[in-house]
Amino acid sequence: MAQQAFWQASLREVRKKRDIFATPLYYYGMTAQLKTVVDRFCAYNSSLNSRHLKSALLTVAWNADDWTFEALVSHYKTLVRYINFDDQGMVLGYGCGSPSITKRSRYLREAYEMGKRL
Repeated sequence: MAQQAFWQASLREVRKKRDIFATPLYYYGMTAQLKTVVDRFCAYNSSLNSRHLKSALLTVAWNADDWTFEALVSHYKTLVRYINFDDQGMVLGYGCGSPSITKRSRYLREAYEMGKRL
């Protein structure tokens, strides 16, 4: 019962004005926790579609190869198209394998700037 209340509260937040999908890259996709939230959108598809909510993707990975985020970006873009979100951009943190590396990277500033625009 408490878990259902958590998901309902989470989805109420999504249905406001914007949603930022933030996840570390996990085997070239989003974490199971974020995927569970996305899966719960199904019950709200029609109300989400009509609202044209803003969305953004914020992610990091240890790997710095150019193909690192291809699967996650594809999934995110498909979700944006399907639910009719207004994509506000992505910050893809290549080579961010630890908090200290991430703090020294350009991606922290990019995330901050993207957040200001939202």
